[in-house]
Amino acid sequence: MSDDNIIEPMAASTRRSVQVLSMKMRIQDVSIDKPAIVAYFNSIPIDKQEIALVHALEVGVTELVARRGRGKP
Repeated sequence: MSDDNIIEPMAASTRRSVQVLSMKMRIQDVSIDKPAIVAYFNSIPIDKQEIALVHALEVGVTELVARRGRGKP
């Protein structure tokens, strides 16, 4: 049987762009079309963009958690 005839499991075609695992997140094939976000990351050197994204997520999530905490009595 040639490689052309190999059938992949259905799970392979249902891969998610964002996977939340027990101790980490995996993000693949996500597009962001907010001009301010794109402009911000364009101003960061290419070799620093991944860490800048992680930092932006940390700051954003920290702020969201704080806002939720302030909204509760």
